[in-house]
Amino acid sequence: MKIGCSSYTFRREFAARQLDLLGFVELAGELGLDGIEPLTADFPSVSPRFIGELRERLRRHPVVLSALSPANDFAHPDPGERRRQCDDVIAWTRIARDLGVGILRTFTGYLRPEVDRSTAAEWVYACYEQVVPEAERTNVTLAVENHGSLMGSADELTRLVMHFGSSALALNPDPTNFVPYHADRTEAEREPIYTELDAIARFAVHAHLKIGSFDAAGRPTNVDVSRLIDIYRRHAYDGFLSFETYTDVDARDCVVKALAYVRALLDAD
Repeated sequence: MKIGCSSYTFRREFAARQLDLLGFVELAGELGLDGIEPLTADFPSVSPRFIGELRERLRRHPVVLSALSPANDFAHPDPGERRRQCDDVIAWTRIARDLGVGILRTFTGYLRPEVDRSTAAEWVYACYEQVVPEAERTNVTLAVENHGSLMGSADELTRLVMHFGSSALALNPDPTNFVPYHADRTEAEREPIYTELDAIARFAVHAHLKIGSFDAAGRPTNVDVSRLIDIYRRHAYDGFLSFETYTDVDARDCVVKALAYVRALLDAD
């Protein structure tokens, strides 16, 4: 497995213009990360000039792009907005192809109080019907994250992937998302983090790892990372573990600590 980091981890720095995408590449190289996962919102441009600058910066450090991550909502109640969301994801599959990135992390969507759950799920399936063929054409895999308020269980995600049966549709597990407010839960209450991951890990092509707090020995306190890695290994997962923070903390400090801990676990075998 390889270790990466989402630009979401440094969301405060991006928002304050203390960091940009090119600087994020440099920081990742400095910290010793294998790759980065930029949110598409953090691209200042997709012009040939900027893409060229990004390629050169990646080459110099060296760091790879593990995935690109749009923030689509395929359950939006406005059909015109859903069409725009599909068009946006399709556009990013082409940008990913041009950058040599094989994975586009995607969402299902968010359930609104005025929308029936089954209706929202139908919209999500209809949107993926539109975008999966383009992903196939561009040789980019859409990796669905268990994020948001719709289709976030292992059963629902498995049905989605199996329905399409396409190599262009897979999963991006974020295990701690299976338990809302996981950091405030007991160990027993956190058990679905591991059982749900075990049910979907065979479909994983990219993965998130939430970090945020550590004990005196440098172990993350919000999740049993060693147990997660064991699950991934049992399912022959060999992709990226991409760091995200789940709370407002010193992002650089968290990444440094998490990188040291996870690297030691991966190097142990």
